[in-house]
Amino acid sequence: MDFERLQELYNRCNPDEALPPGDARNIDIDLRGVRGTNWTNKLARQIELSKTPVCQLFTGLRGTGKSTEIRRLNARLSDPAKRNLLTVLIDADDVLDLTAEIDVSDVLALVLLHTERAILAAEGGDGADALKDGPATRLWAWLSNTDVEIGKMSAGIDVGAKASVDLNLKTNPTFRHRVRETVARHLGTFVRFVHDELRELEWRAKKTGRSGIVVLFDSLEKLRGSSLTWKQVLDSAERVFGTGAPYLQLPVHVLYTIPPALARRMTDPVAFLPMIKVRDAQGMLHAPGVEVIADLVGKRLDSTGLGEIFGKDAAHDRLRAIALWTGGYPREIVRVLQMLLELETFPVSAETLERELHRAGNTYRGIVYDSGAIPLLAAVNRTKRLIPKDDHEREAADLFLQNNVILRYLNDEEWLDVHPAVAGMKELAEAELDAVDTKVPSSRKGG
Repeated sequence: MDFERLQELYNRCNPDEALPPGDARNIDIDLRGVRGTNWTNKLARQIELSKTPVCQLFTGLRGTGKSTEIRRLNARLSDPAKRNLLTVLIDADDVLDLTAEIDVSDVLALVLLHTERAILAAEGGDGADALKDGPATRLWAWLSNTDVEIGKMSAGIDVGAKASVDLNLKTNPTFRHRVRETVARHLGTFVRFVHDELRELEWRAKKTGRSGIVVLFDSLEKLRGSSLTWKQVLDSAERVFGTGAPYLQLPVHVLYTIPPALARRMTDPVAFLPMIKVRDAQGMLHAPGVEVIADLVGKRLDSTGLGEIFGKDAAHDRLRAIALWTGGYPREIVRVLQMLLELETFPVSAETLERELHRAGNTYRGIVYDSGAIPLLAAVNRTKRLIPKDDHEREAADLFLQNNVILRYLNDEEWLDVHPAVAGMKELAEAELDAVDTKVPSSRKGG
């Protein structure tokens, strides 16, 4: 294959790139019902219909298309012919340290700052002026006056161009910790201040012709910590978003993404974006899901590229193998394509594909071995449900959900399954046999 052609296809298969609604590589996955519902509609309707502010929680495994759905939601809610809301899109990746614990003060301060920027832009001003004179300026003045140390620590920040303050929250843990301590001592006052300022900003949004404001806080589901801190980071997210997220319910519409492992801990509803269904709960092939994946791949590679990589007559079989191995996981599908494009010999044979998929599965199998919770995973494989029995299994369940070892699907009901890369592990089969054996009365054992 020509090198420039190979390079072009390789970069069209970037698994970490969130596609905007107008991107030619986009497909509407939900047209054929392979994720149970139309997710843009599901997220939009409550906000469109409610006369009072809505607070929604949205999650899904990384790479299932959450950011793409949020961008579609952004376009729909801001459409002047429909709800006509001023939309504030915040990407947590840009403004928070997602390897560190999170706090209410981080979220609310960023909501206020970015909402003010959006209002200024709608009014024809410069969003970079958000901290020159306005709600965010008053917030930092309040923090500085409430805690003298914060005033000293922020003295070196250019308040006139304080767009850097969110980066300061991201990159300066000492400053971030001090702000959190101050807010914790005066939480009621802080929340009332943010709410009052948001009401004022919504009034300004309506003066520009908008019907109100909706804040879409994306990428918070990526909160995961390091190998040593992931549990503390997840616990901090539960403190922020749990028990109805009382401090995060705002006087404007808001949607927050949250880590997928939290959905299991929450008592309030969480919209959980599922995988593309390539098999049903009984393990039977679901042809529409495989067809959707073929369409998804075709948008990345085109028919000529498929023939170049897999061979014209073998492309269908290779795509089916990829669809089933990934369990219908969109990012994994694109990652596999990019991985195959790194090979030196084309077309990719069935044996080469099997070898590369096995190597890619080593990461998942390593997580399973390290968890020490193979019986729990075997139970999910058998029952399609996740029911941890003790603290160790609950911690392992969080780890499996955060790392895509357990995948979620939706028909009329939700069900879970293990990633196909680990489903065939002999240790899982042995654990399942042990589980069945323990249920057989001793009088019946041995024939």
